[in-house]
Amino acid sequence: MKSIYSWLKTVASVINFTRLLVINALFLIIILLVVIAINADEQEIVIADNSILHLNFSGNIVEQKQPLDFSSELSKQLMSSEQSQLTEYQIDEVIQVIHHAGNDPKIKSILLELDALNSASFNHLSDIGDALNAFKAKGKTVNAIADNYSQTQYLLASFADHIYLNPQGLVFLQGFSVYRLYFKEVLDNLLITPHIFKVGTYKSFVEPFTQNHMSEESKLANRHWLNQLWTNYIDTVINERKDKSNITPQSLSPSLAQLKSALQNAGGDTALYAKQVGLVDFLNNRFEVINKLKEQAKDAAIDFTLLSYADYQSTLPRLYQSTGNHDQIALIHGSGEILTGTQKIDAIGSESFNALLDKALNDKQIKAVVIRLDTPGGSAFASEKIRQQVLALKKAGKKVVVSMGSVTASGGYWIASAADYIVAYPSTLTGSIGIFGMYASTDKALNKLGIYNDGVGTSELSALDPTRALNPELAEIMQIGIEHGYQQFLTVVAEGRSMTLQEVDNVAQGRVWTGTDAKQSGLVDQLGGLQDAIDQAAILAGLGQYDIQELEPTLSAKQQLLNEIFISAVQFVPQSVQISPLLQQTISALQSQTALLTKFNDPQGRYAYCPMCMIK
Repeated sequence: MKSIYSWLKTVASVINFTRLLVINALFLIIILLVVIAINADEQEIVIADNSILHLNFSGNIVEQKQPLDFSSELSKQLMSSEQSQLTEYQIDEVIQVIHHAGNDPKIKSILLELDALNSASFNHLSDIGDALNAFKAKGKTVNAIADNYSQTQYLLASFADHIYLNPQGLVFLQGFSVYRLYFKEVLDNLLITPHIFKVGTYKSFVEPFTQNHMSEESKLANRHWLNQLWTNYIDTVINERKDKSNITPQSLSPSLAQLKSALQNAGGDTALYAKQVGLVDFLNNRFEVINKLKEQAKDAAIDFTLLSYADYQSTLPRLYQSTGNHDQIALIHGSGEILTGTQKIDAIGSESFNALLDKALNDKQIKAVVIRLDTPGGSAFASEKIRQQVLALKKAGKKVVVSMGSVTASGGYWIASAADYIVAYPSTLTGSIGIFGMYASTDKALNKLGIYNDGVGTSELSALDPTRALNPELAEIMQIGIEHGYQQFLTVVAEGRSMTLQEVDNVAQGRVWTGTDAKQSGLVDQLGGLQDAIDQAAILAGLGQYDIQELEPTLSAKQQLLNEIFISAVQFVPQSVQISPLLQQTISALQSQTALLTKFNDPQGRYAYCPMCMIK
């Protein structure tokens, strides 16, 4: 018996050893593949004379790129098609590339190829457009090509000297909108009772759970800023195209009757229609455009070289480099919903974000801090914790400037209000000063199924349970807490902006404002971008010479090597089920509205959040 036990023990040991050996060998092979894949095509980039910088954005233009780990890099390298990859392009790096190209005598022009540009905010496109205009001011040219232009792609194309469209293509401009799914009837049918606690006439996050349509107050407020953004879009395009074509506001935003008539005049040809109304300059496919550029190069007796964005960007120095010889301005990015605790880079965590602020606080060389915010808000508790850290920076004598991105609303504005100075774009969505809470009870649904909840507890509060009806007095208590949170929000803004409570309340009530409106009402100090905020921080801190130190969360070696390295294998499994685009869009809308309910983690259940502000 003993010998059998010993034999089994030996077999188990061999199996365990073999298992560990295989796993470790597989791990080493994966790492080796990553290293080989990353370095296989590495070669020295040589910038030829008379190069054309090819800006072929295949993915999303973002505030901050997600940090790469080995598993994601392996997945990207081994994917069969580059077109399936959605690359992230950090906005300040894109601008750096264009500015550097403008000063580079070897770069003669820029070719924008925009078919694969997936998403970018209006403000990002405007910043890139300003950089393109500075490039053109140096006597260089910009051309744009695409088979079809989406609204995002076309705005960027409008900054080009010439816009080319495939003869079979179209320019599709929809305008901006806020449409949401409303769940009241389905909740009624499921016998689920939503309990809503809010302050703010325009605080409309909870509307989909209490009614089947958008309230008139929400329609009024949303229509106001949507029209401002759309007017800004139209004015920008017309200003860039006015000397190149016969474009008019009607070209960009026709009524259906006008569109129908103009399209009939073009014989139903969408590409010809786009040329006739001045949206594009030439109807050529990509092959013809490239040949035309080659012919122009031949006529000028020069060689033709297309230089990719990635290759050119790899030759540039780091965007922000500290010499260590000067005082410093810290630059800290915060994007995504505001949540408590430590969060990844796609959200603003009260602990993880405060760790960056604390680093700036304890660095004696840092004299000012620029916080770049792009957030619709989130947890009121987390927002207040971050605001307290901003106040600590100011108390230590460090100047704090907030640069608002596409949106800095609700909890985002809660944080921003503590800064010494606030800079926003004209089209930034901000304000939304209001607060809400939600609680759902399922007792009626369970009762319908013959399921009941009963028992005893040590206090009335111990009976709080989503499977039980909510006590009316407890509901009143929750509303009192929400009202206190709103008063706290008003007080925070009043103190930070040197306004009275009444002045803040007049522009609060959960209403969303554009940067232009916010400047007029005193919610922001200046209209501009990130560089304007940095300049202002230097002025406030009295800095002549300074370096910019970008503070970012760092990944540990363990995280870089092990983070979901095997989970990524699912990306290599063939997808046999194809979902129609229409169904996919519906599922995406449902996920985006309901996912927030699972992500929110405020300990008191109080949220300062603006769902409408996340438009593209």
